[in-house]
Amino acid sequence: MTDLDPSSIIEDAGPVAPRDSPAQGKSCWHALDVADALVRLGSDRGGLTSMEATRRLAEHGRNELIERAGRGPLHMLWEQLTAVMVLILIGAAVLSLLLGKLAEAGAIGTIVVLFAVLGFVQEYRAERAIAALRRLAVPTVRVQRDGHVSEIVALDLVPGDLVLLEAGNVVPADLRLVESAGLRIQEAALTGESEPVDKRVEAISRANEIPLGDRMNMAYAGTQVTYGRGRGLVVATGMGTELGAIATLLQGVESSQTPLQQRLDEVGKQLALVGLAVAAIVVAMGALGGESLSDLVLTAISVAVAVIPEGLPAVVTFTLAIGAQRMLGRNALIRKLPAVETLGSVTVICSDKTGTLTQNRMTVLTLDVAGATHRLDQVDLGGASGMSPAAQLSLVAGVLCNDGAARVGDAGDLVTVGDPTETALLDAAHRAGIDIAGLREAVPRVAERPFDSERKRMSTVHAALGKDRQSALRSLPAGEPVVFVKGAVDGLMAHTAAVWDGEGAVALTEAWRSRVLAANDEMARRGMRVLGVAYRTLPDIVNVEAAEDDLTLVGLVGIIDPARPEVVAAIATCRAAGIRPIMITGDHPLTAAAIAAEIGISTDGGVLTGADLDRLSSEEFSRAVLETSVFARVSPEHKLRLVEALQGHQAVVAMTGDGVNDAPALKKADIGVAMGITGTDVSKEASDMVLRDDNFTTIVAAVEEGRVIYDNLRRFVKFAVAGNLGKILVMIGWPVPFLVAGGEIEHPVALLPLQLLWLNLMTDGLLGLSLGMEPAELGVMRRPPHAPRASIWAGGLARQALWVGGLIGVVALSLGLVFESAGRESWQTVMFTSLAFLQVFQAIGTRSTNQSLRSIGLGSNRLMIGVVLSVVALQLVAIYSPLNGFLDLVALSTVELGICVGVGVALLVVIETEKWRRRSKSNAAALPASGVGRRI
Repeated sequence: MTDLDPSSIIEDAGPVAPRDSPAQGKSCWHALDVADALVRLGSDRGGLTSMEATRRLAEHGRNELIERAGRGPLHMLWEQLTAVMVLILIGAAVLSLLLGKLAEAGAIGTIVVLFAVLGFVQEYRAERAIAALRRLAVPTVRVQRDGHVSEIVALDLVPGDLVLLEAGNVVPADLRLVESAGLRIQEAALTGESEPVDKRVEAISRANEIPLGDRMNMAYAGTQVTYGRGRGLVVATGMGTELGAIATLLQGVESSQTPLQQRLDEVGKQLALVGLAVAAIVVAMGALGGESLSDLVLTAISVAVAVIPEGLPAVVTFTLAIGAQRMLGRNALIRKLPAVETLGSVTVICSDKTGTLTQNRMTVLTLDVAGATHRLDQVDLGGASGMSPAAQLSLVAGVLCNDGAARVGDAGDLVTVGDPTETALLDAAHRAGIDIAGLREAVPRVAERPFDSERKRMSTVHAALGKDRQSALRSLPAGEPVVFVKGAVDGLMAHTAAVWDGEGAVALTEAWRSRVLAANDEMARRGMRVLGVAYRTLPDIVNVEAAEDDLTLVGLVGIIDPARPEVVAAIATCRAAGIRPIMITGDHPLTAAAIAAEIGISTDGGVLTGADLDRLSSEEFSRAVLETSVFARVSPEHKLRLVEALQGHQAVVAMTGDGVNDAPALKKADIGVAMGITGTDVSKEASDMVLRDDNFTTIVAAVEEGRVIYDNLRRFVKFAVAGNLGKILVMIGWPVPFLVAGGEIEHPVALLPLQLLWLNLMTDGLLGLSLGMEPAELGVMRRPPHAPRASIWAGGLARQALWVGGLIGVVALSLGLVFESAGRESWQTVMFTSLAFLQVFQAIGTRSTNQSLRSIGLGSNRLMIGVVLSVVALQLVAIYSPLNGFLDLVALSTVELGICVGVGVALLVVIETEKWRRRSKSNAAALPASGVGRRI
């Protein structure tokens, strides 16, 4: 065995490189002859020696994927503690300690801890996609070393090893095939191709233009052998494989903030600025009034507490968690809570085809026999006896010329094992009422010629037919062996001399040939894989090679991975909701176009392939994502670029997928959606949400739930900001009358920090939680998504919060000033209690943006009923129990309590009147000029 000679490197293929070198696995190995590949890798058909393998293992490292270090727990906790709202609260707690206000400091500190812990728990659910990639490694493999076959740990594979492959194996590294005997490999997890790929060993020209899915002489790590056997030369291991390239992409994708996180961060910064400005104003007014330094600091703390909605983190987490539970009931498993809201903002869904939009199950769709075409998915076959002889014979040929295994399960369904194309033929025969086991027993196979990629067909010879043969075979001569052949139509026609016309064999005329080829082209155009089935009877058994001539063509079988029946309605719902669906697949362009047209994603047949995308400039690529809805034969890099381009157009992108190749795009997308049944561990770990039923309609249900949650969070923000605005107005407005009058301010602070904290927890916290349980408003899925970059205040939310908050502040402040001027000791308690009841009734009125309280009904949110009663009870406890001493409150008289409740009821009436006014205005705008109502 010789070492590698660097001077032997050619332009298209390089020598094996160390694991950290970008060259490993990226050379055009498929363009080299087997002999050249062996030379380049310093190997031969006897394999490496054990000594050479050991040396290379030390040079290149183990055959495994390497995970880069992520953020540590301390880093994540630091991020939580440095959030804007938390910093404000920490500052307030520190100032309270300096003033000796231990109760206030302890209460604020508790809120800070809760805030940080809730956020940390969510952040700690870090991505583990690379760990899942590792689990794809094969524990042991059979290799040829020292001239004989041995079994080694897959981690010890090195470039230059010869690996033996057989059905059921997972390919352990990237291989240049040196031997193939009917070898087929399922590459859906890597390329998105729904069918297993036939492999060969010949070099492929056009090296720089061949996409991954068309490299027929290569086998890639993580894919699975479904048929045949072969040997492969290891050309890349570990991070140098195509699987490693995906891992590198995945690690290079940085997670971005969700729209919810961005909007809440924006709210936090806005509130911080407002708080600083208000604190400065209040402190300035206090200084003018001659307040002491301690009073000024106490005032600043009070304003900080009044500004910050302490219940916001808890409400957001609770609302998202409840939404996640509801989604779980609809088969959508949420892995990251912010994804719940993100779904409500999605404007584009980029969907993989195989297993997502389709059933990931090859199915016989069409039989073209005897001059007629039959759709097996539209006709109840009613058993074999109800079919024409030609149709029966086509299905019988598909059963006998077939290596798939089948048995009838306990429920009467067919359980199959084998190549998906062959199991599709068995399933079609079973649905037609053919007894597969009985047929195979009655017509045993006596010889065969396996499928290979050169001939593109398979032949089986069966024993002489008896007089008691099944009905589908009665038209064939008894007493003679019969050969059944299936394969590609173009190759089969060259060996065909006759056509079955329904009654018997007739000569293959040019008219028949034209019709067969036209049917083949039409079925291929519709995205189907087309197989021709033929037969020949023999006077005696001869060699199988000679038996493939003078065939009689029975018919054509069209096989496809069909679309899920429910997807059409789901796509239509997405469009009604203003969401654009896009198909991104590694499958063939014709197949992608056919499925896209069937389910309504695209009607113009426009498809761009990965090769097309590579030829586009950046500007053309950017335009392409806006004009094209179907992308086929794409690589992982293409999927990632497509998501990035869409995001560059300000789209909120959901990416669905199930394969390893989908993982980088799933992570980059605003929300990644993986398939729970067919999805790989990698795709699940890289996703934000997993569909437990692999059903596209579940995405639509999740989008609806996301919109409901976003609406509820907006309601809470409006509710909390309006309430806090009212408290700020009380704090600002309190000293104004005294300063204007030139008198001394006897009570420098309207409400104490501990009182404000109590109010915030009772109202923003408990009442805010109940707002998170509101059901969907009417028409939630008949409106466009929230504008991706729109402020959380969009749609008049800020205006509503301002006027409601202003009203709350003016009413509570007026009551306090009146009671204080009257010398009532209860002035502060009246302000405190009126603010509580004003926000209780504000929450009731905020349950719906436009619908009246009567239309939505009190019972539609039972949690709110319980929370309102609890808040009222706790407020009464705070006033009339010993707790009032801790909060510096006094017991109110019945009249005083009635006044506080009355102003709350009045606010509810005002809110409902405003909603009625908006509805009337909206209805008037919806009417035509004639005043005659329009049909919606």
